[in-house]
Amino acid sequence: MQKFSLTIAIIISGLLLSSCDQSPSNSAKRKSRPQQVSIETIKAKSSILERRFNALIVAPNTITISNQIAGTIVNMTYKQGHIVSKGDILVELDSSLTQAEQLKATASLEKARQDLSRIRKLIPKQLASAEQLTAAITEKKLAEAELTLKNIQLDRSKIKAPFSGVISQRHLEPGNSVSINTALLTLVEHNKLIVKSAVPESFVSYIKTNKSVTINVPALGLQIPGKVSVIYPTVDSSTQQISIEVSFDNIYPQLLPGIFAELVIQYQTDASILIPVNAVQYDTTGSWVYSIDNKQKARQSRIKTGQNINDKIEVISGLKEDDKIITKGFIGLRPGKTIKTNSDIKHKDAN
Repeated sequence: MQKFSLTIAIIISGLLLSSCDQSPSNSAKRKSRPQQVSIETIKAKSSILERRFNALIVAPNTITISNQIAGTIVNMTYKQGHIVSKGDILVELDSSLTQAEQLKATASLEKARQDLSRIRKLIPKQLASAEQLTAAITEKKLAEAELTLKNIQLDRSKIKAPFSGVISQRHLEPGNSVSINTALLTLVEHNKLIVKSAVPESFVSYIKTNKSVTINVPALGLQIPGKVSVIYPTVDSSTQQISIEVSFDNIYPQLLPGIFAELVIQYQTDASILIPVNAVQYDTTGSWVYSIDNKQKARQSRIKTGQNINDKIEVISGLKEDDKIITKGFIGLRPGKTIKTNSDIKHKDAN
């Protein structure tokens, strides 16, 4: 019985000694053990970046073919999708009446010329007056004008392609009677396509005419080099964007107006501070990072961020060059905690 009591006393003493080892001072020492983190030293630098914008393949020269004289359509050779050359006759109007009037005007001009010639021969013989000569000259000019008018009307009865292109729409058919300026066909200059896009007004400073860009056409698997050809001088008030046009070599017959494209523009930024996105913390008052003070302790630094650039984010304010921020090792980290960087650990192992 005495041996059993002695054993119990020894166990209790051991527990008390163990309890003494877990004193507040020892616990505090463990809690204040430096935390291992990864850091990055801030450096402001310029970067070559790229932005992507939605775009559209368009035909800048798209016109509606219309008639300049009234008449009845007797022939429309080309249909939607047909390719035409400059000068091809697209539409013919009934010209039978005009042809008859042209013949009449031709005869009237011939008679006026003969009358004028006869009177000029009679003037030296004093068999015709000056008034008759003046009248004959006037008649000849009127006959010439009438013939010119009929020739123009006859020419306008055949409507020709003003440039080479493709018929995108055929609005009427032979047999339709048309008044002046009726839409007949839509002609697209398909071999002179461009790309249209729009960029934010804040981005305009990074582009200029003749700047090289890349045009991606996902539907066709094409990557086409191009150049900015036009920067519109006004901003769309509803979107705060500026339209631009990009030209390229039209050597891709599979490209058609209306195909979706993507415009890739590379640009160089001014020197700025970029930090890893994963280093930024957020709370109800905004964004912040863990930085390191001169005592190797973590501190909370409030920052104002700008645009995201790949896996980086721009810092507009709150950090400066040579500041050190923590990029990894956040678990259990809090402001005021002593930290140990990976470089500190490597240096210790080397010693």
